[in-house]
Amino acid sequence: MVTLTDITAMRLWAHDGLLRKLGQPVTCADWTVSSARELWETDLGQLGELATKENPIHVLVDAPEHRIQSDRVVCHVWSGRLPAGSLYQLAPGVLVTSPAFCCLLAAARQSVPRVVALEMECLGLYGRVPIPRGFLDRSQLMSTDELRGYLLDAQGCPGSRKALDALEWACERSRSPLETKTTIILVLPRRLGGYGLPLPTLNCRIWPSAEELPLSQFAFYEVDISWVERRTVVECDSYANHVSPQQLNHDAMKRNSLKALGWKVSSVTEGQLSGDALDVLARQLGRDLGIEVRMPPPERRDWLLGQIL
Repeated sequence: MVTLTDITAMRLWAHDGLLRKLGQPVTCADWTVSSARELWETDLGQLGELATKENPIHVLVDAPEHRIQSDRVVCHVWSGRLPAGSLYQLAPGVLVTSPAFCCLLAAARQSVPRVVALEMECLGLYGRVPIPRGFLDRSQLMSTDELRGYLLDAQGCPGSRKALDALEWACERSRSPLETKTTIILVLPRRLGGYGLPLPTLNCRIWPSAEELPLSQFAFYEVDISWVERRTVVECDSYANHVSPQQLNHDAMKRNSLKALGWKVSSVTEGQLSGDALDVLARQLGRDLGIEVRMPPPERRDWLLGQIL
């Protein structure tokens, strides 16, 4: 049996509708690849996965001695129990680990910021893939409560405690890696390089009242990152999606209307998420939220930025 995991699994989960297609998780006693021959005889090409040096296949094995020696394969050793809900049948002879297991596996060997980023991808509305845009739009794979339930069942497994701790800062409904990165930087505590802002709501809708409609260009507004009770919004502007005349016009009308409705609106681009520009942005948001923001040490801030590229 071949079990795809980690980057390869998450690339598959990026495609909308896969969860509905695969149905319920499965229980399988024989989930580890037994040899390189078994792997190469499995037709992964039909699944859209071709192993190359630049894009190796990530597989799960149950012992170090079962690692496959190849620059086209990355083996992840998992010798403990597999919690319920960890495996799905992808094709004959091929399993794929669940998004929740990918979070657990990441927590066993990666930093907290990277685990938060992966959890937000699982809880979000996008999946990362190697295309120019960098991601695909898709439905949410699970809720925070569902992921927490899986991790609670996995207690005692490597990474379970870290994954549960990371979930404290993971927000649902992120639509892009830029939204995820911005949120993580703003909410993680100073000890992890962040600014410790309260958890926001992502991609919620703002509906003008009947009295406000004369000031509004649109019937409602979906905003990227918001603290609704403080009427504060952050809009994430990617270089790829906000350059057309139509999009620029829409963005201008949206922001002007929100300001007229009494909302405080800030814009974030990738270029602002670095160095001293971040400190200034955090101070601006702190003023809008009515809180004092303590700056993280620059070395911790830069470490965090290096974790969530």
